[in-house]
Amino acid sequence: MIIRRADSREPADCALWAEMLARLHGGTAAEFAMEVPGWFTLDEPMLCWLAFTGNGQPIGMIDARKRNYAEDAPNLVAAYVEDLWVEPAHRGQGVARALLGAVEAWARNAGLDWLGSDTAPDNAASRAFHRAAGFTEIEELVVFGKPLV
Repeated sequence: MIIRRADSREPADCALWAEMLARLHGGTAAEFAMEVPGWFTLDEPMLCWLAFTGNGQPIGMIDARKRNYAEDAPNLVAAYVEDLWVEPAHRGQGVARALLGAVEAWARNAGLDWLGSDTAPDNAASRAFHRAAGFTEIEELVVFGKPLV
């Protein structure tokens, strides 16, 4: 398995990232492809790592960024996993753990001492993965909103 950071100057990397985001969140790769380039230029850019088989087949991605706040972070500032996707045929083979390791190494090198992440309360598989990877559940959150029109 090969894990490498996506290159913002490589359209193929941005396209792979967008394709995997569409599989994770629904929608189309084209919709995400319009957003991805801008994420590299944020004040705290979103970074992406891609996973490939030894023969170059894309099998997963993780993206993360530095946030000014993460629940329970000792210094408030923390690295934060925003998205994680592994192709179903490659799950349970250490791909997600390897991707997470790349983010942890980046965060440590950036001087950060906390890694946050989240998932939907009903996503049992994600919750189990996070616990197995050393995360502790901090809180469960229900988000509300209403239009003001």
